[in-house]
Amino acid sequence: MVCKPSVNNITAIFMPLEAFIKEVEDAVACQDGTSSLQSFVTEFIQNIFLGQVHATVSSSIAAATKGFDALRHVVDHKTQKDLGVTRPLLTSTVTVDRNIRKLQELMQSLPTYGDQFLNMICNILKEYRDTCNSAYRGIVQIESDEKRVISATWAKDEDISRFLRSLPSWRSLQMSERQDLSKKLCSEEEIRTLNSKEALILISNLSSEAIIPQQEIITDVTQMRTIANVHESLEWFAGRLRQFCQLLSARSPTSMSSIELSTREYPPVSDKSLESLKMLVKDFQDLAEICLLLLHLEVRVHCFYFLLPVAKQSNYAGPIDDLDPDSNVLKLNKDLSAMEEMLVQSLQPQKFKYIFESLGFLVSSILMSSIQYLKKINENGIKKMCRNLFAIQQNLTNITMARETDLDHARQYYELLYMNPDDVLSLIVEKGPDYSYTEYVSLFQLYKKSHSHIKQANLDTLLHKLEEVMNKTQNGSSA
Repeated sequence: MVCKPSVNNITAIFMPLEAFIKEVEDAVACQDGTSSLQSFVTEFIQNIFLGQVHATVSSSIAAATKGFDALRHVVDHKTQKDLGVTRPLLTSTVTVDRNIRKLQELMQSLPTYGDQFLNMICNILKEYRDTCNSAYRGIVQIESDEKRVISATWAKDEDISRFLRSLPSWRSLQMSERQDLSKKLCSEEEIRTLNSKEALILISNLSSEAIIPQQEIITDVTQMRTIANVHESLEWFAGRLRQFCQLLSARSPTSMSSIELSTREYPPVSDKSLESLKMLVKDFQDLAEICLLLLHLEVRVHCFYFLLPVAKQSNYAGPIDDLDPDSNVLKLNKDLSAMEEMLVQSLQPQKFKYIFESLGFLVSSILMSSIQYLKKINENGIKKMCRNLFAIQQNLTNITMARETDLDHARQYYELLYMNPDDVLSLIVEKGPDYSYTEYVSLFQLYKKSHSHIKQANLDTLLHKLEEVMNKTQNGSSA
């Protein structure tokens, strides 16, 4: 035998065999236009080879994608290095990609059947897309209920999603590596304004009276690692599929019977098949982006989950100076550290930064807005709140490697409670306001609740003075 018998031998001989058949048919001038050899080759490919390819590919993909833990397994370090990626990819994604590559090679080896192979590719991609969507729903859906965890609901909310995608932090992720990432999209002041808007949007989407139920957050950090793996895998996969689309779209028409057909070129395919492929690429990219948005939001929901009870359930007017931060603050720090440990290994550095940056501003906003829930506060309570902020600041600084000055801002806010309201007003006149009118009002109201000798009439007078002082300083600054 010249070689071992195999259905796959057709891939090596198809192009020269087609050229040979054409020469024979031209020389013999077959009456029906098709030689018996051409009929044999066509029948073999359509009735045997295509079925064999479909069965082999389906079996390979089924082994990688079926089962409860199919979307939890990642490739080993050697495979990761061979693929040129810095973060783990799902074994199932890499297996599907390898099978797609084989079908792409068959499109080049057997160009006459390009559309059939492309249809196989599209069918495989549809099944894998559905598998990934089911796995995502399995993580974010609460038991058998249709309700999802808060972060998943927010990630699908059009207004929240549109706003988050408009932020410079998200837009910088969309830049290609060739673009100058050091170029600032916004000034520091603009970023602070946008951070403030994000915090307000998220706060406004939570019921002000409610404590978040535990089942509405992702408590298992390994689930967050899985979502991070899905994100990195599908983004990588979508990028490779996008390159394939570009090659199919850009190639110039070439005679399929020509023996000179480059093995690097793809045959022309129908517009319908190409459009289906492009839509599937978009589906994978969309799910990858939703996973990243979900991680960004989930970390923030955890901050709400642990910090909302800090003011609502703890005592800040006790007789003893409690040297430890609030127990919920300690739990949040432990939770943030666990998420950091999982995500730093699973996400590229710029994406890890996206998850945790501006978190200090949100924590600051939550604890400052929580002042309205404090029944009263004394010096021991002020110290405890400052310890809360300092403990979170230290932890976030270790995670982000940045100072997290927004937490200094919140700590200085609570330290104003050491002063009486008249001194606070004098400070505003002297140095200008560091906080909003509403924030100063909440401060004065808590001061009144904490000092029984201050009557409502005194508070009304103070608030009237505050309004005058704020108006004067704002008019002065605008002038």
